[in-house]
Amino acid sequence: MVKFGAPVFPSTEKNAGFDPELYAAKHKEKGFTSAYVPRIDINDKELIKAFRETFKREGIVLAEAGYWENIMDMNRAERTYHRNRMLETFFLAEELGAGCAVNIFGSYCHGNGNSRHCAMNFSNDAFADAVDMARYFIDTVKPKTAYFTYEIFPINFIDSVESMLKLVKAVDRERFGVHFDLVNMINSPRTYFGHIDIINETVKLLGGHIVSAHLKDIKLKEPAISVILEEVPPGSGIINFGVLMKALNGLPRDTPALIEHLPDEAAYDAAASYIRKEAEKAGVRI
Repeated sequence: MVKFGAPVFPSTEKNAGFDPELYAAKHKEKGFTSAYVPRIDINDKELIKAFRETFKREGIVLAEAGYWENIMDMNRAERTYHRNRMLETFFLAEELGAGCAVNIFGSYCHGNGNSRHCAMNFSNDAFADAVDMARYFIDTVKPKTAYFTYEIFPINFIDSVESMLKLVKAVDRERFGVHFDLVNMINSPRTYFGHIDIINETVKLLGGHIVSAHLKDIKLKEPAISVILEEVPPGSGIINFGVLMKALNGLPRDTPALIEHLPDEAAYDAAASYIRKEAEKAGVRI
């Protein structure tokens, strides 16, 4: 079963997102059954307990706790800081009963690891570092419920089904999961037009390891001699959401699928409506 979700906007008041009752109520209003974990202080045990109990009572899955900073930063102090915050995020996911903690592997640069490219990102050393870091986080937290995941991402070696499968085998930890982001696996016209094959291959080879997924769309810019791929709102690009949602629905565990990267509540409402309609056409109720 797909646990469908998206960011919600419970109030314009400061810290309203940290009120578990308001946060859960907004998800119920939108018909969502999964949620992003808000940034909560790992030391605020009462708030963590309130979120865990409220969302369990309401039947809404806390899907993923994300820390989107560069854990491979070439500045030693920054790298240490971000790895410690990533560790806290994983502890938070475990205490909340969330499905996973997630980050991208990062980039061998100083600063933003989400958008700065480096040849070393595709090296054997990068693979070894990814294995070591995943084991470190998992062996330190010793989770019983949450998984640690790297989101599949186009600017480092974890950019394909094959590379993720290789990583899963190398990490060799029960609580290492797969975060499936289809759009992040589309990095050429070949993968763009063949994205349904990627869906099928991912489910076939990694289905038992997938613990969360992101939903967005992508469009190839034309006319253009160079390959320019642009992330766009669902329904504006090539992604066949009927096929994608049917594939997610067939996974062996209930899987959160979360919309991301849209500018405001109206855009998320429109995207959710479109995805629901496409899923329904495919015989999937979300």
